[in-house]
Amino acid sequence: MRCMSFTASRPTICAACRKAGALRIVQSLEKGTLTWAESFACTCGHGFEAKNAGLPMPAARQALMVAHGKFRVFVDALPKGGKAVSVLSKVLDASEAEVASALATLPALVWEGTTSESEFMEQALKKAGATVRIELVGTKPPSPRASAKRPRKK
Repeated sequence: MRCMSFTASRPTICAACRKAGALRIVQSLEKGTLTWAESFACTCGHGFEAKNAGLPMPAARQALMVAHGKFRVFVDALPKGGKAVSVLSKVLDASEAEVASALATLPALVWEGTTSESEFMEQALKKAGATVRIELVGTKPPSPRASAKRPRKK
């Protein structure tokens, strides 16, 4: 299983000197575990690092989605038995009854988030026997090329 890491940054202000800077955000899926890390380093010497398993803060997730796209995970088919429902219940921190109700009509949208989160959901659900599909919802809009800005000759 390969390790997938995605990086984004968010503008921030140094708490020590008040200079503008950037918070670096990394989200990874490694050996079936979803992790995130944030780091900041200022020229004044102030800095920090934070790392944990699970989901990063909403603003960090948003920065990752702006940088790499927003993805939706759909369950198209479920195996007999409740293993996929149980897996989703744990991952979504919802009751099995809520998950079963959401999956009553297939295909069902079960997650919207970052690349790493979607791949995590896909791996977990496929392992439970579900047929899963990931769709890209949106990406960062492309910046116009310099040649597109040339005025026309008269």
